[in-house]
Amino acid sequence: MLLLAACASALLAVSLWWTAPAVLVRATHRDLDHRAARELAAARAADRRARRLAEDLVERERTWGERLSKIALLYGISPSRWPRVLDPGRGLLAAQDPERLTEGMDAYLAGLERARALIAGAETENPDLASRTPSILPVPAAVSEPAAFFGPRTSPWTGQEEFFCGLDLAAPEGTPILAPADGRVIFTGRARRESAPRLWQFGSLVVLAHGPEAATLFGHLSRIEVRRGDLVRRGQRLGTVGKSGWAVSPRLHYELWTPQEGAWRPTDPLFAVLDQRLDDRQRSLEQMLATSAPEPVDRLPGVR
Repeated sequence: MLLLAACASALLAVSLWWTAPAVLVRATHRDLDHRAARELAAARAADRRARRLAEDLVERERTWGERLSKIALLYGISPSRWPRVLDPGRGLLAAQDPERLTEGMDAYLAGLERARALIAGAETENPDLASRTPSILPVPAAVSEPAAFFGPRTSPWTGQEEFFCGLDLAAPEGTPILAPADGRVIFTGRARRESAPRLWQFGSLVVLAHGPEAATLFGHLSRIEVRRGDLVRRGQRLGTVGKSGWAVSPRLHYELWTPQEGAWRPTDPLFAVLDQRLDDRQRSLEQMLATSAPEPVDRLPGVR
């Protein structure tokens, strides 16, 4: 019995001698695997946070670049003075390599600072420039929806190709229409069909002059609450949304006019909307300056 017990103990010792290290190794490997998995998951989470932060910073810089370029257009700042790094076509904020993206963001940020200084200088020279520059959507964004954008389209009335010179915002009838900036009312009523057949289609109109840099036009009104010669402030009511003229549903027709080569011409009204982003297109200052409705266009009512 003692001999058998001794042999069994010897066999068990030998078995443990060979199996215990293997079990310890496997346990160690499992612990290392779990630790590595946790560290890898933490690294991936940190990478996702860093990417989200970088994307947020890029989007913020891009948004400010677009806003400042719009202001430069409305202020009449020359493209030759404008920082070229803010041109979306240069792709400074589109690099995939982290190092190149960081360099691009630094250069873009420096361009934003130069642009801010140019705009601040223009406002110092002309103290009322900011207040009379169109900058807000004329109807509340919460109750409006873009129905037609500036550019070529197929006419819903004739089925023919045409160039749409403004921005249509669908909104409930009676929605207040607000002045996008300080200005003077230079026209109210309906355009004459003989001299302005395109504008005649928009029914009851209000036209505001915002100094020598811009004018705005509002159409399809159901009620006009200002008179010619009135001075209005940004946010003041001009009237209410309706469906006068050629409109099958309540909407506001909004146009932005700027002086180009000695004549007033319609350009994209989105350039005068700083409080909302209604599309994903990004344009350089040169591209915005080159944007205008093709000939022929009706004469802007109230402008001599």
